[in-house]
Amino acid sequence: MSRAAEPRMFFACMPPPAVVDYIHVLLGRLGLVKRLGSALFVPANLHQSFSERIFLPTDEDCAALLQVGAAVSASSCTLHFNRIVGPARMPDPIHWTMRARGVPPAFAALLQEVQSRLVQAGFGHIATGVTPHMTLSYRAPEPLDKIVLDPLIPWTIDELCLVIGGGHPYRYDVIGRWPLLPEIDPLATQPDLF
Repeated sequence: MSRAAEPRMFFACMPPPAVVDYIHVLLGRLGLVKRLGSALFVPANLHQSFSERIFLPTDEDCAALLQVGAAVSASSCTLHFNRIVGPARMPDPIHWTMRARGVPPAFAALLQEVQSRLVQAGFGHIATGVTPHMTLSYRAPEPLDKIVLDPLIPWTIDELCLVIGGGHPYRYDVIGRWPLLPEIDPLATQPDLF
């Protein structure tokens, strides 16, 4: 079995179908679906990672990570995707990603919470730092000049998932999901200035 075909488990957030559909239509309008062809990441698999992967997870790994997910307590956050980028030169492989503007404090807090819970449970080796993005292709055929998205594409991350990737065709199966707390409006928490 090749490493690419091995099951792998990790924490992620998955955009809802309406956001996935919008992104896929937009990619088509921009000509990126045609440019990527079979290298396009299947839209239903779009995600924001919150940990590294465990390849060939055991039942014990699964049980422990379900407990980690249940222990996470963090707020929702909204990402605003404002660009699609690929590397300026030809690395191997070439990744195309949709990037969000900035790092919302609630995103950083969610990532820190997941990392802390993983370390406490003995999974520090999969705790990772990530930025707000969604990969569109892991093996694009060519570099990509930056494409600015206007209007921005908003996505409110309101659920953390534990997923297992695998199968033919490759897909993510959600094996655990935990709602996040309602998003905190920073303006609503500021004292009245007038």
